[in-house]
Amino acid sequence: MTTTSTRAAAAPRLLASLVGLVTLGSGSLLAACSSSPDGADAARPAPTVTTTAPAGAGTPPAPEATDAGPADPAQAAPASCTAIELVEGTAVTSDALATCLADHMRWAGSGHEEIRLADTTTLVDWVLTPDGLHGVLDRDPGGRVAFTPDCGWQQDGTGWVEGDPGGDSEAALVAQGVDILRTSLEPEFLAAMIRLAPGFTVAGREEVELADGTTTTLWAIRADAPFASLAQSTTDELVVWTATPGPTARIDITSTTPGAGQGTSTTFFTRWGQRPDLTELAELAGLDLGAGSSPERRD
Repeated sequence: MTTTSTRAAAAPRLLASLVGLVTLGSGSLLAACSSSPDGADAARPAPTVTTTAPAGAGTPPAPEATDAGPADPAQAAPASCTAIELVEGTAVTSDALATCLADHMRWAGSGHEEIRLADTTTLVDWVLTPDGLHGVLDRDPGGRVAFTPDCGWQQDGTGWVEGDPGGDSEAALVAQGVDILRTSLEPEFLAAMIRLAPGFTVAGREEVELADGTTTTLWAIRADAPFASLAQSTTDELVVWTATPGPTARIDITSTTPGAGQGTSTTFFTRWGQRPDLTELAELAGLDLGAGSSPERRD
């Protein structure tokens, strides 16, 4: 039988691995997020535009649903994204790209991420509401986390452990770890990470692999040079892969940390605007979301 002390000892190991995976190349930017105008503790701005059309990822190439988003040829994109021109050699300021990516994430309102680092893969289903970010995170090999804007849970061998900053050592560790994870997945964090780069250039269209193993041709928007992050880490390369500004398909981050060496994380973004099944989270949080549904998309 699993004892409380055993569970408490396992909690920091699991949360440390989850946090390290999700935030490689950007995890050391937590302070940047909280101190920047777009930081995690700042008020979340409204999307650049509003729409009553179904949520999705920009204007798709054809009126049929894809994994990147539901079909809707009439849907609009945030103005901050339509202002970016995808022409090879075009310079894109860090602020312009950061604003577009964060605005689109808020505008889409929901989606799915697959984060790969070394031999680990983390899957995240998320939904944004006016209250903040809700999500369920599932790590292979092992580890599940669920969170609302105010609460968080970690699953162990005996069930879900709710985080509580004022609780026992295990509950306090869960609360701390979930807070870091939640922050690293918010649009403000993504914007803060992009803004640290000296600038970006549209490098042209290249063949790139997607999460399902298929390949497609996407625009590569590359950071112009390596740049310093925090904790003495250096981001050696950052590439945003997209078919059109906003609904990003993939982001690659290669970072070097003294004493730990170099590593690359790849985050695949899919199902923009598609509602994930957050029934499990609804039950944990006592939310009335309806079976297989998620909080309403905010416009």
